[in-house]
Amino acid sequence: MDKVRFFRDYVEGKPDDRFARYSLALELKKAGAVDEAEEQLVELLRRHPLSGAGHLQLGQLREERDDLEGAAEAFRAGLEALADDRSAEGRKARSELQTALDQVELYL
Repeated sequence: MDKVRFFRDYVEGKPDDRFARYSLALELKKAGAVDEAEEQLVELLRRHPLSGAGHLQLGQLREERDDLEGAAEAFRAGLEALADDRSAEGRKARSELQTALDQVELYL
């Protein structure tokens, strides 16, 4: 069974599983199903708005599609969602999101 099918089946049974939905999005992206990957990342963030990795991947996917405004929007949304997260993971995610946003803003 291929990874896309595996994660799709898993997410169907456990739609709130953050890791599985994130993995599905990455596998879809690798398989060239970029629109569906974006849909999965958006759904991930709807269910888990504090997923720093989700915000980062969504922004990077949009950046790769030359949607710099959309990328900046994703990075800013992540920074806003994680603004009060004082954990080490939250600080790391904010740092990565800010770096990504700074790079995109050079071209806006």
